[in-house]
Amino acid sequence: MVMNTAFAPAERVSQAEIRRQYEKLAALPFVRDFLDAVPNMSVVLNEHRQIVFANRAFTEFLGVKYSDELLGKSHCEALNCLYADVLGRRPGEAVGCIRASLTESGCGTTPFCRTCGAVISILNSQKRRALDIQECRMICGEEGVNETALDLRVWSRPIEVDGTVYTVFSVMDISNEKRRKVLERIFFHDVLNTASGVKGLADLLVETGLSEMEIKDVSSMISESAGQLIEEISAQRMLSAAESGDLKVSAEEIHSLELLYWIIRQFHSQSAAQGKPLVVDKSAEHFNFVSDPVLLRRVLINLVKNALEAVEEGATVTLGSRADSDSVCFTVHDAAVIPPEVQLQVFSRSFSTKGSGRGLGTYSIKLISEKYLHGHVSFISNAEEGTRFDVRYPQVIQSSGE
Repeated sequence: MVMNTAFAPAERVSQAEIRRQYEKLAALPFVRDFLDAVPNMSVVLNEHRQIVFANRAFTEFLGVKYSDELLGKSHCEALNCLYADVLGRRPGEAVGCIRASLTESGCGTTPFCRTCGAVISILNSQKRRALDIQECRMICGEEGVNETALDLRVWSRPIEVDGTVYTVFSVMDISNEKRRKVLERIFFHDVLNTASGVKGLADLLVETGLSEMEIKDVSSMISESAGQLIEEISAQRMLSAAESGDLKVSAEEIHSLELLYWIIRQFHSQSAAQGKPLVVDKSAEHFNFVSDPVLLRRVLINLVKNALEAVEEGATVTLGSRADSDSVCFTVHDAAVIPPEVQLQVFSRSFSTKGSGRGLGTYSIKLISEKYLHGHVSFISNAEEGTRFDVRYPQVIQSSGE
């Protein structure tokens, strides 16, 4: 039977063959000891990318009791303990990647897998019979509820056992490294640039010869720049709290159109909005709902920033709102089109078209909206309609602890 795939081959071997391959590897002297001695999560894959052996670090990551409990037991008993949770699955299926269940064929076969460093590394190694190292962004758990975003570095290396080529696939969690690099970029680049601007404007004030009107203008610009500096620091503090689970929700009544016009006012003097009209759609609906205004403003500001950065001068960015019986929806639309390969990674942490280490905007939008505001984020992007992001929330949410 031919199985459908959007990327990697979908075919698998039978569970009986998985058992045979496991027995062959388990019979090799010291193979389990050697793999368990490796600190990184490691598995051995067959030619169909199915797991036929796993080390202690990998099984402990999955919460599967293996090495200690099975010490001294036969390989057959060990296989039975691992069978349902690990063996025969592909890496994304074993760790709970949310993309792996999108198709019947599983891990490696969805459109999203075309940009997955894990699948690419395995395929490259199998094709070239050589070590291949990639980085991989993976979202595990239950989509929109208990998601865990992981940044991984993966190694794929071929080995031959009795004429059969397997792939040793190793994984290292580099989420903290990625987060640190992003925060460094923010504080060493964006914040430093803003702070330098504040200092430059302050230096103007101490110069002689400025008129009273010029002093007033410079003072206004200093105030604006200082506010931007505080906003950048606050945004990162909010994201750190959101990722650690410490973000508090303070719900209160919000007026939809007042919210949209407040967002527009925040961009009146920002360079990113110069020559790019920012308007509220004529069909935008006025309604009241209960949510966290600080978190919601952060979401919409990030959406508008992304839209302004995507369009050329003269293009319009439009904000909209609508409500139905049990939910409210806000939209941000622009005429630009997101390339297909970028669409697949829009909500991944650390991914951005603006350069390495800049991808927290859409990631934070999804994290805050779905984990804290109990909403859902989606988008469409094509040549006919341009790009529209939709964020949908319940009519009423509760504050944290209520």
